[in-house]
Amino acid sequence: MVGSFNLLDEPWIRVMRVDGSVDELSLLTLCDEISDILKICGDIPTQDMAILRLLIAISHRATDGPRDLKTWKKYWNNQSLFQQCIINYLERYRNRFDLRDGQFPFFQVAGIASSSGEISGLESLIPDVPNNEPFFTMRVGSGLDCISWAEGARWLIHAHAFDPSGIRTGAIGDSRVKRGKVYPIRPSWTGQIGVVAIQGDNLFKTILLNTVVLKMVGELRERMDIDNDRPPWEREPDRAEGRMDSIPVGPVMCYTWQSRRVLLHGTEQGVTGLFLGNGDKAILDNCYLFEPMTAWKYNKSESQKRKNDLFVPYRFSSEVGVWRGLTAFAAQRGHKRLAFSSESVDYIPPGVISFYRKLLRKGVFPRQSFIRLHCVGLEYMNPKVQSKVRNLIDDVIIVPACLFEMENKRLSSTVFDAMDEADDVAFALRTLGGDLVKAQGADSDSVQAACERAATAFYFVIDEEFPRWLASLADDRDPNEAKSWWRERLRWIANEQSNILVDSVGPSAYAGCVDEKTRERVNVGVSLKRFESLIRRKLPVSPDTQFESMEDEK
Repeated sequence: MVGSFNLLDEPWIRVMRVDGSVDELSLLTLCDEISDILKICGDIPTQDMAILRLLIAISHRATDGPRDLKTWKKYWNNQSLFQQCIINYLERYRNRFDLRDGQFPFFQVAGIASSSGEISGLESLIPDVPNNEPFFTMRVGSGLDCISWAEGARWLIHAHAFDPSGIRTGAIGDSRVKRGKVYPIRPSWTGQIGVVAIQGDNLFKTILLNTVVLKMVGELRERMDIDNDRPPWEREPDRAEGRMDSIPVGPVMCYTWQSRRVLLHGTEQGVTGLFLGNGDKAILDNCYLFEPMTAWKYNKSESQKRKNDLFVPYRFSSEVGVWRGLTAFAAQRGHKRLAFSSESVDYIPPGVISFYRKLLRKGVFPRQSFIRLHCVGLEYMNPKVQSKVRNLIDDVIIVPACLFEMENKRLSSTVFDAMDEADDVAFALRTLGGDLVKAQGADSDSVQAACERAATAFYFVIDEEFPRWLASLADDRDPNEAKSWWRERLRWIANEQSNILVDSVGPSAYAGCVDEKTRERVNVGVSLKRFESLIRRKLPVSPDTQFESMEDEK
């Protein structure tokens, strides 16, 4: 190690200020100016989320929990008190935040090395070029020879949170090493979840909104150990060998989980290489007791195999709009009796949302308010191997706060019915798309492909329309009026999409052909009649329904 690069003093966190300008700040400066900062704004969204989770971990430890709502409100209503609390905490552990310290390098293992002395290139740290294949950005060539220590800090935190699975270099002293390598132990902790963070008007509010009072969140009460829920800088330094069976005892450990064993190498000018090996294995099964920033889905098949109820993290998909995960976030619907428990839930909502729900109930925020949910996740090319990233999901949805009130069945029913109706229209369009190519004599593979294209095209439109409609809802809006408006909008979109599908077929589709299975003739007319029947059945028209365009509504 050379010199010093203390994260408390050196600028390294990229932020966007409230006025839209971009800056790079140290931890202490960020704390001083926290209300003037809108959000973390680094190299990629997963990096932003990894750094935000680090800041939330610091918040948890600096506020000693917080252990109750009274304490949380004290910080919420007194920003300067919160800032001073954070500063005092950081100063207490100042020596553990030096990126280049010879004994306690931040988020690294001092002296770790392979038996061959091999040093990996920066492409191992920066996900711009996984396996030398450009993905996130066009960073290539000399840009990977050296990066600043500031950028190195950002990617170091990102690696512990989002590094994919794969074979890594084996370290001296690691019993898992075979032929110089350590074999895959799953992606880093945060890379296995669909992260949900509540976004405030500034960074101060964002951090506190996600600093949950653990005893107020039912799923987080059990087995919680606040005193021992400590980050790496409060513990003895990690050894070369990672832990294979350890579990967290609280959210701080989740947010700072040491998924990899790392040591950055470089000069005064910057980072030029690193050691990157596998660290603590991230096993998230049933970790809803400790991880508040994701929803949890009941895995029925695995529960039956294990003879024990199993909840796994909810994951986002590039093929499914984030808004379609609201059922999991709200967790108020679709409940069913579990196989090996007396409980009755399909999903456990993110702890941060459960906490916000309690804040609403306590009157901290008005029921008429809206909340912004920032959702981030990775999608892998092979869900089992998880060594290569296919897509990065990054979305913000605006949700009426009252949707998350357990008592507000009326609004939640309106929203979830609207989601179901969107799926019904997708099914009708999928059927129409398949029927139209079938009318041209297409084979079964072509029919299936046409079905999927029709549904995908519809959801491409709806993925913009539904969040806009959702953001128009309020506690005082008549649910029946909102539902009628949405149905009319769906009918209009369905009609537009059906016209596009019909226009795409050739003249032979109008004459049609005989379906080999049903022995009935399929043509454009028959296909449209079937489609219209489905729409009428799924989207009944009320006598007093009046359609207004989105522009008129505004």
